[in-house]
Amino acid sequence: MSDKQKQPDKRKRLGKRGEDAACDYLARRGFEILDRNWKCGYGEADIIALDRETLVFCEVKTRQTTADVLPEESITRKKQERYGKIASVYRSRIAVRHRSLRFDVITIQVDAKEKGARLRYLPGAFMMG
Repeated sequence: MSDKQKQPDKRKRLGKRGEDAACDYLARRGFEILDRNWKCGYGEADIIALDRETLVFCEVKTRQTTADVLPEESITRKKQERYGKIASVYRSRIAVRHRSLRFDVITIQVDAKEKGARLRYLPGAFMMG
């Protein structure tokens, strides 16, 4: 297997570990995890959770510290708009219209040797409408 073939698997594993850590972090803070990797025609939401009466869509970005940009810098306006559409579809399908809505971001920077990581939680990282 070539190095190029190994890269997607390594990134996928790193992303899954980051999402697992993010879920653990939110659960320890009293969030109820409703869905992970929820998909619709507009894309995928990493984590959907309840923070008391607030429906939270949480984007998780996991990167190695060798990356040139901060993980949250990869969440473009287009990605934010897509998350808004995903939230609309989710709310209509799951019938949670009465809850307030928030978009959070969790970034995880793993050191190059994967011996440690830094998690940052950015509640209300972006707004829709």
